[in-house]
Amino acid sequence: MRKIVDVFVTDRIVASYPVVAERLAGPTLSDEHFVELVKAQMQNSGFYSTDERAAAKFMVRGL
Repeated sequence: MRKIVDVFVTDRIVASYPVVAERLAGPTLSDEHFVELVKAQMQNSGFYSTDERAAAKFMVRGL
């Protein structure tokens, strides 16, 4: 499953992450799953401050 997660901080887009998640069995992945993956990427990148990550809003869209 592929989706794009757009990240907004103070009503401006700061990034778009293409996310690919594979699930061979089990329930369908929710949009929250994709948002959690992007949050982890944002934290690990070191590019975003703690305040930016706290203020971030996410929009998930399909491909």
